[in-house]
Amino acid sequence: MKASASRTLFLASLVPCLASACASPARMPAMPRWTPDVGAAELVASAPMSAALYAAALDDQDQMRVPGPTRDELEDIWPARGLYVGGALVSSQPLGDFDGDSALVGSTDLILIPDLDVGAGGGVYVSYRWYMNEIVVQYSITEHDGDFSGSPQEHDTTFYDLDINWRHYFFPKSPMQPYALLGLGWGRATIDNGSTDQATGTIFEDAELEDGINVNVGAGLALYTLPWVMFYGQAMYRFVRYESSDGIDGSFSNIGDVDGDGWNIQAGAAIRLLPGRKTRHMPKQ
Repeated sequence: MKASASRTLFLASLVPCLASACASPARMPAMPRWTPDVGAAELVASAPMSAALYAAALDDQDQMRVPGPTRDELEDIWPARGLYVGGALVSSQPLGDFDGDSALVGSTDLILIPDLDVGAGGGVYVSYRWYMNEIVVQYSITEHDGDFSGSPQEHDTTFYDLDINWRHYFFPKSPMQPYALLGLGWGRATIDNGSTDQATGTIFEDAELEDGINVNVGAGLALYTLPWVMFYGQAMYRFVRYESSDGIDGSFSNIGDVDGDGWNIQAGAAIRLLPGRKTRHMPKQ
């Protein structure tokens, strides 16, 4: 009887304990703490990203970017520069004293200044171009039909000119580039039957106008189909004064320089022999 009462009391006290255990949630076991070993910590600390590399890896929004091949590519500033050689077809018209009514008086002869038609010829040149400027050294020859009032002879005239011109280009990054021109030069002219005797006017010899001083002003348009191939056309006005003459009596200084001013038109082409020194852009951004 006492044993049955004891079992009943034990079971009565065990029921609340089981109910309390079932109501409490189970707890997960704690994970063990982890600390990197000393060797790995030293490796990370010894290789930090430099400030320059970190800045280069960010774009404008401070986001990491992957550099593309075109962003960091270096380019030439301007490829159309260097040493060029070229040629031109030339047409010109001397004006000024070349009107067929003027003559220079020597000791016993006359130097006739004929009236000239529009002439044609050619020229060759060598030049060196920088970014927007070019120095051109050109030698040209033009031939003109001529006559003199009252003379039975023909007085065809040939002009020889050596010029040093400076071209300044506009829009240098475009294949088509207009330019302005300014230059100085030296010239002479050979006149067929240009010298005759004062006494009879029947003896004729060739004459020369010498020591011409040229001042050139003009404009043109160049087309670079490739950096090393150029075509151009230009219009130029040449101011010329011939300071001496050579005829039957020999060479003498002109009393009053001969005015040979006139216009000059050219069309030509050039090819590059040597490229200019290369200059590099900063990397594209």
